[in-house]
Amino acid sequence: MKTKGFTLLELLVAMAIFATAGLAILQASSSHIRSLSMLDDLTIASYVASNQMHLAILDKEWPGKTTEQGEVEMANRTWHWQKRILPVADNDIRLVEITVSLASQPQNELFLLKSFKGKPSG
Repeated sequence: MKTKGFTLLELLVAMAIFATAGLAILQASSSHIRSLSMLDDLTIASYVASNQMHLAILDKEWPGKTTEQGEVEMANRTWHWQKRILPVADNDIRLVEITVSLASQPQNELFLLKSFKGKPSG
């Protein structure tokens, strides 16, 4: 007597294959969401650093405060920034470093921006 259908063993093997595929898809989705969140953090941190760098470059004081820090609200989050002005070999130029982190995790720097500032004329 022949019956149509699958045996219990075949069903268990198929379910195991689908479960493994489902776990792989879930893990890939989770990793992708984590990456998107990290990219979002890096993008906003770069905006904060860029804003602070522009303010440092436009500052008329020479050489300005050597270290400065503060917090700014952007994208519904509070960001901690720190500015350092460092001397270089040329006395008319300074290295400006801006580091940005989330205010909730100030020890975890997300973004570092460096640029040079020239001595204002006049």
